[in-house]
Amino acid sequence: MLYADTSALIGAYLKDETDHLQLRAGILEGPDAVVSSELARVEFASAVRAAAHAARVGGQHELLVHFDADCQPEARIRLIELRADTVLASAYRLVLEHRLRTPHAVHLAVALRERDDLAELAELVFVTRDAAQATAARALGFEVR
Repeated sequence: MLYADTSALIGAYLKDETDHLQLRAGILEGPDAVVSSELARVEFASAVRAAAHAARVGGQHELLVHFDADCQPEARIRLIELRADTVLASAYRLVLEHRLRTPHAVHLAVALRERDDLAELAELVFVTRDAAQATAARALGFEVR
């Protein structure tokens, strides 16, 4: 199972990203189930809006609709509920221990919680394009792609 951080999701959907083909193949077309935090939906919308403003993508609305369709139950990506009572305390510790930006720490905290819940079912591989987040994920015992 893959936990895709927003940076990886953006790379998978935006065709002008340098590693688009690799991320698309792994996240959207690969055999592994994909999960992410519901935070990704907000971050994704922000990134798509910025890309549209910079004329990197046309059809901002269509791209957001496509992403939302991929995040519906029984679709490609399962968005995990952001449970503030457990995630924020963990994200706080991760920010201090690994010098992460807030959204990166939140994604890692959600992945940690999910990994604990899925321990018997599948290995959770963390997918990110951020070097600091990848380093922290490895330190937490994740395989990183």
